[in-house]
Amino acid sequence: MGRPAKILLSPQEMELVNNTDWILTKHIITKKVFEMFGDLSRIISEEIKPYHYLFPENIKHQSGKISKGENYQLLPYVMLDYPSFFWKNRVFAVRTMFWWGNFFSVTLHLSGEHKEKYFSNSADAFLFLQKNSFFICVNDDEWQHHFKDDNYFFAKDISLEQFEKINEKKFCKISKKIPLIKWNDAEEFIIHSFREIMEFLSLNYPGGKKDLSPVFPKAGSGP
Repeated sequence: MGRPAKILLSPQEMELVNNTDWILTKHIITKKVFEMFGDLSRIISEEIKPYHYLFPENIKHQSGKISKGENYQLLPYVMLDYPSFFWKNRVFAVRTMFWWGNFFSVTLHLSGEHKEKYFSNSADAFLFLQKNSFFICVNDDEWQHHFKDDNYFFAKDISLEQFEKINEKKFCKISKKIPLIKWNDAEEFIIHSFREIMEFLSLNYPGGKKDLSPVFPKAGSGP
């Protein structure tokens, strides 16, 4: 039996394996994302107070959970789940995601009874999603997060009939994203998107929207 072939590095790989700067910079950036998501968690804890009537009982008093991984489609990521409840086929979650090399995203993920509760009026829901430029998940796999055409459709590009067909699934995900090149705008974008999701849930709440006071200003329009 001959010797196995040597595992060789390309010139680019050789340069990277001898360079510590890029991996140290990656750790610094990840730390900054954790800090940003920690700040957002504290902001969201105040934002959700008028909306507690919307949430399942077991998530009304929880805090945000920040987690990270190295291999969503081979790339690192950080997630903030808040508010969130994950239990088999009963999901109620707002997930903020940083995906290395791609984007920040904010996603409402509902399944089971929670999906049925907030999507009972599909026409009103669809009009809201179109007006506010959301993407709608079309995948049968609810745990995919990319925005390729086999996972998300832009709400403005589909009809109500198509939306109703998509809405036959046992889960629903609506999402928005901002490219990493707009890092400096990301926090404001995330807060604004979260407020839109709360408005969406409130508008579709069984029995109608409750009177919320005070009404939150749009992101960037106040102190």
